[in-house]
Amino acid sequence: MKKILVPAMLALLLFTAGCEQPPVDNPPAKPAQINPDPKPEVKPEKPKTEPATNPDKSKETSPVKTERTEKSMNVKVYYPDDSGMKLVEVEREVLVNDATDKYTAAVESLLEEPDEENLTKIFPNNAAIRGVTVENGLAIVDLDGSLLKSFVGGSTGEELLVGSVVDTLTNFPEVKRVKFLVDGQEIETLSGHMDLSTPLERMNALTE
Repeated sequence: MKKILVPAMLALLLFTAGCEQPPVDNPPAKPAQINPDPKPEVKPEKPKTEPATNPDKSKETSPVKTERTEKSMNVKVYYPDDSGMKLVEVEREVLVNDATDKYTAAVESLLEEPDEENLTKIFPNNAAIRGVTVENGLAIVDLDGSLLKSFVGGSTGEELLVGSVVDTLTNFPEVKRVKFLVDGQEIETLSGHMDLSTPLERMNALTE
């Protein structure tokens, strides 16, 4: 009986030893858990950027092109005669535009040499007109200050210069009186012979 048990026990021991597994250094990783109801990852949308525009295009106004209007007109002006005794009426064609009105254009024509042989220019060569304004029958003539420095006429010359301007402007029916300024300031006289502190009416005596 003992002879039978010994081989059986040896066989059992060998069978058991063969079934044992060698130790594993790194145990297998656990299987990842699967979410039974995965939700797709939603990334926040970036705000769309639009090119900068005028918030109210309806109020945009394109630049308006303005055409400068210019026209010619005939005016009557007064030059002294070559004897320096009276004023003579002549007709001149002047240009009127957005920058120069008819009153200024008429007075500025007196700065030019007359074409007529019997007439002469009374203004000095470097004289200039700053502007002429008309309101309520009063014309205000603003002369450049260079006139006072270069005018050398005596009492007759001063009277003819002033008279040529006054009679030229009062030829416009809406102008009744003329006031003189120099560089925007009131003056009493040009060269000490005539009182220019008050407006002057038409000087008919010089044209008769």
